[in-house]
Amino acid sequence: MSGRPWRVLVADDEPVTRLLIRAALEKAGFQVFLAEDGEDALRLFSAEPCDMVLLDVNMPGLNGHQVCAHLRHQLGDEFPIVMVTGMDDIDSIRRAYDAGATDFIVKPVNWPLLGHRIRYLFRGVQVLKDLHAANARNAAILQALPDSLLRLDADGMVLAAHLTNADQELTGRPMPGDHISAVLPADIAHRMLKAAELARIGGDGLTVNYALSRNDGTEHHYEARLADITGEETLCLVRDVTERKNAERDIQRLAYVDSLTGLPNRLSFIQRLEREIKRARREGDRLAVLFLDLDGFKNINDSLGHGIGDLLLQRAADRLRQGVRPADLVARADPLDTEVNLARLGGDEFTVLVPSLHHADEALGLARRIHELLRRPFVLDGREIVMTASIGIALFPDDGEDADALLMHADTAMYHAKDEGRDNCQFYRTALTLEAMRRLTLESSLRQALERGEFFMAYQPQLDLATGRVQSLEALIRWRHPERGLVSPMEFIPAAEESGLIVLIGEWVLRAASADAARWVAAGTPVRVAVNLSAVQFMQPELVGRLRTILAETGLAPQWLELEVTEGVLMEDSAATLNTLQVLRQDGMQIALDDFGTGYSSLSYLKRLPLNRIKIDKSFVRGLPADKENLAIVRTIVALARNLGFTLVAEGVETLEQACLLRDMECEALQGSYISEPVAGEAVPALLSARWPLTAT
Repeated sequence: MSGRPWRVLVADDEPVTRLLIRAALEKAGFQVFLAEDGEDALRLFSAEPCDMVLLDVNMPGLNGHQVCAHLRHQLGDEFPIVMVTGMDDIDSIRRAYDAGATDFIVKPVNWPLLGHRIRYLFRGVQVLKDLHAANARNAAILQALPDSLLRLDADGMVLAAHLTNADQELTGRPMPGDHISAVLPADIAHRMLKAAELARIGGDGLTVNYALSRNDGTEHHYEARLADITGEETLCLVRDVTERKNAERDIQRLAYVDSLTGLPNRLSFIQRLEREIKRARREGDRLAVLFLDLDGFKNINDSLGHGIGDLLLQRAADRLRQGVRPADLVARADPLDTEVNLARLGGDEFTVLVPSLHHADEALGLARRIHELLRRPFVLDGREIVMTASIGIALFPDDGEDADALLMHADTAMYHAKDEGRDNCQFYRTALTLEAMRRLTLESSLRQALERGEFFMAYQPQLDLATGRVQSLEALIRWRHPERGLVSPMEFIPAAEESGLIVLIGEWVLRAASADAARWVAAGTPVRVAVNLSAVQFMQPELVGRLRTILAETGLAPQWLELEVTEGVLMEDSAATLNTLQVLRQDGMQIALDDFGTGYSSLSYLKRLPLNRIKIDKSFVRGLPADKENLAIVRTIVALARNLGFTLVAEGVETLEQACLLRDMECEALQGSYISEPVAGEAVPALLSARWPLTAT
């Protein structure tokens, strides 16, 4: 016994025999308890349960047979009970076993061997227990297995079987003595027997896959795994793998089909393109790849929500199906279809393959047909939406000789189409690749700029019209490249947003601006600093935590930090957006809506936003006061801000006349070159001490 010696209860009415037995057993390492008769044995066992009992047959009162029968009834069949008897006739042995004895020892006892005999009996009992436990485990495993189990002899006869309910429905209930051919169809049984033979010869497990039909007409798939047992017998585990097969088919379909539009996806399109390139190369043929992107789709998502955006993609896909040539450009959802030519690559990007191209203008004609189809208004959720597309075209073999090159060059041409004003089509040219390489170089340089400390801050003041003094500063990042000098933010900010670097760069700006503002507060010239948050930054789940950390590390009180966000960010009607804004306001930070009027503003939604101020976009200030349309828009925005209780800041003020006009409209603050161009942090204290009286000369 693990952790303690085996405990043996000895019951004998002869004191000398009891003592001799105890001496022999204790010498062998057992713990011994002595009872004088049968009643004493039962009392002691009840008070001190033991691992084995030795009973003398002839005892006064309850004899050994009676005590044995009582204990056997109480303890079950596996508990070891040994009878000690001086009678070695067959009848005594039979009576001992009938009473439930495990074994017997004949008097006179061979004392030197007694301890070994008892130890042997214990081992036998333990082996029996282990065997019973193993059998119970095996039975539980069989019940838990989703497999049916067959044990076959070398001729294919069933020696043993354990079937699941589902398999019984399909194959009946094979019994020992049945041949495997009576359980399975002849061709499957033949394959099973061959696999069993190979498993016995080679010793390695083999697998047989087959399908069977149910009575209701449905087909089920099975996997039989065969392994050798003894060289003469084979174990066969059969599992119903129908669900797995169906899942594999679904996964295969998902791997090749876009779930939103039902069009082939990128993988499917590339495989078809590679096949067409091989055919075209073999036959000396040409083909074209069209890469198209829906213009302004992000604004639809931002303003109307992703549900409308998804619906628009589905409707656009339907129209694109109509736009391809019926004979050889019809897209189908089946990924194995040989005429897959239209695909959705992701987002709002689609591709079209034009095989067997005779002239380049055929691809251009298809592009124009697609433009016409997409320009027709889409009516979604009661709204009429007009979409356009920018399309790039790459030709084989002129613009690339493999699928990756053609797609990359068509993509490059598409971006050129966007640069040319959108809603147009452009062919690929070498110069466009050079431009793409320039963008990649710019991204690499941006990463290095962060590491090398090439960025610095500039600040443009916002003038409080009531006091004529600077009320806040907009923090603007600047980049001094070691070779190119100052790089325009109009160039590197879009690149940072596309590459995802805007998160790291934006955090650097927040930290630098907060540190500067903290110094001005400490110097007795406190001023609020406004920092732009990109959409990517705002959607980061750790935004609030990072802002709190930056404020704590720089020592800036939250009221001196203002966060500027665009309509594209705030018009996403989600609980997360509102919650983030509310937490920032509760922390004490200011929130400003930047570039107001350029997006898809919703008045009802705007009323719910916890904003402090609205900034009129400079495109509406430009041309004032002569531009009557812009003048009307600005008056409307001012009235709207008044009604909603927001402070108003006008951007892009370039002249005294514009400043006076906006002051008369009761706009609270101005920002623009008339007040000051962006200045370095060292020049800010002078700005804070200056005053701008708006007096016309």
